[in-house]
Amino acid sequence: MRHVVSIKLALVALSALSVSACVSLLPESTPSAVYRLSSPEARAWTGESWTVVEVVPPLAPRGLAGDEIALQMADGHIAYMAGARWISPAPRVMQNLIVDTFNATDSRLAPALPEDGVRAAYELRLSLDEFEAVYDQGDNRAPLVRVRLSTRLVASRGRRIVGSTVLVGEVRAADNRVGAIVAAFDQASTQVSRELADWTAAQTAAQPAR
Repeated sequence: MRHVVSIKLALVALSALSVSACVSLLPESTPSAVYRLSSPEARAWTGESWTVVEVVPPLAPRGLAGDEIALQMADGHIAYMAGARWISPAPRVMQNLIVDTFNATDSRLAPALPEDGVRAAYELRLSLDEFEAVYDQGDNRAPLVRVRLSTRLVASRGRRIVGSTVLVGEVRAADNRVGAIVAAFDQASTQVSRELADWTAAQTAAQPAR
């Protein structure tokens, strides 16, 4: 049976729940507050030519593939925040943020999802290797949120790898509370998605015209 870590706080989200500071097992019927990452404002589309990039859902280890908010405790084991969840599985949450970030930039990249069924010039293959709050200073101190994304950009023509990189975002939560930890996730994820948009734009711009 999976252990879930509770953090003492009062919070308001899509649902509200007060939790204790002890380690507890939550019954499935217990309501959870639901969180999403904030998205940048999208740019206005024009008739100019855009390079279409398909953003594939990130792969993730089993422990990070669900909608639980993952915590790495001081002894190294993974737990999950009690009474709080992501609005979608973590890889989908990150994929949506990446698409929104691409839409907000002036890089002339047009993001597409696999289900859109459009022809893309490039495919962005992602691996969400870390997406957790790390209690590196003890279980009662504010954790360090770490987001690590491994990336490969594949050209559709010839199925060749154009480039690869690993992007890491780290933000220390302001406090050991759910709201502060989620805010740190938001900042770290935004940092990574912006760096990914800039990197992808630079890689595609460096390719010879066909």
